[in-house]
Amino acid sequence: MILMIQVLIPFDSYPDIFHNEFPSEYKYRYSGVSIKTVNGKFYAYIVLLFNENPHFVNLIQKGTVSLKEIGVEGFHVKAYRSYLTTIQDAKHLEECELILKVFLEPDLFSDTFLRQLENNLAKRNIILKFYREGVFKGAQITLDYCIYGEKIKIDIRHPLFDSNDEMYYIKPYIYYDEFSTSNSTFYYDMIYINPDEVNNDYIIAKNIINGKDVKSMFFVGSKVSEDIRHCLLMAFKDNSSIRSEIWKMFVVHELTHKIMNNQFNNYDQITGEEISLSSTVYSNPYLGLSVMYSYLNYGKMNPHRMAAMNYITYISEASGNKDFINNPGNVKNIPIDKLKEFTKNHFHYCVNKLKQGR
Repeated sequence: MILMIQVLIPFDSYPDIFHNEFPSEYKYRYSGVSIKTVNGKFYAYIVLLFNENPHFVNLIQKGTVSLKEIGVEGFHVKAYRSYLTTIQDAKHLEECELILKVFLEPDLFSDTFLRQLENNLAKRNIILKFYREGVFKGAQITLDYCIYGEKIKIDIRHPLFDSNDEMYYIKPYIYYDEFSTSNSTFYYDMIYINPDEVNNDYIIAKNIINGKDVKSMFFVGSKVSEDIRHCLLMAFKDNSSIRSEIWKMFVVHELTHKIMNNQFNNYDQITGEEISLSSTVYSNPYLGLSVMYSYLNYGKMNPHRMAAMNYITYISEASGNKDFINNPGNVKNIPIDKLKEFTKNHFHYCVNKLKQGR
């Protein structure tokens, strides 16, 4: 799956928090336009300075840092100083000079100051995390990550995990490899969700409710079966909430993975998908079941399909109905209150196994 670039929209046009709403303005396409701005150029030179990576600078203007220069000691500092001479705005120049000073004289800056600097840079759509490589004098300050885009606080709480950690949704403006292969990220307090995937499932659900035929793959991998169709119809009797509920489903799914990573250091795909499935079913039973049925319809035996099978096995044992294993389509007929009870117990059963394995 290829992530395409966000059309640049002014930062002030977005709310600070997504209140369970997926913004309809998302339209991704790959283009270098958005980095060719004051903030984009600042971002590119920060990456060059700290990572000795000229890719983004050369994306703005090809050949700015030539192959002959790369590898020459101090080439990145020299290029950054040259960049400073092009800045006309006094306030911006002061900000850019401060970044150079952080790089060259790390001992002058406390961790508290660095956190504040991170917050200031975020206002320019430069999302980064400073990292001090030791507690000794002269320890270099490097970047844990540096992304050009937006970091937006998520106010959707996980329905079952008890976690007070602040989490953010990252909305990149340009292409990054780490966002092209997975919805989640390896950053402690951030998740990424591909808006194209959310929009795909929103359109499918809307078309089903309107009685249209659907050819697209639901949850990016499954043909729309009768079980999926039934669950989506039940989930969206009030079709005004389709977009926000699908967005919430993705957020809950990814928050589950992130909390498992952070609290349990667990990255097992089957366990991750199984607990995420419980979380989404508990949060919105019919919508969550539509995801379960999509996992069962995946074309090969993969972690998603195995997670769904594990969930059904547990439900069949908890309910005393062994027929669910052979006829999983009947799971959708379990009364909602009972389904949520079984699902919550399944969640805690899986989490307890994680705790015991630590």
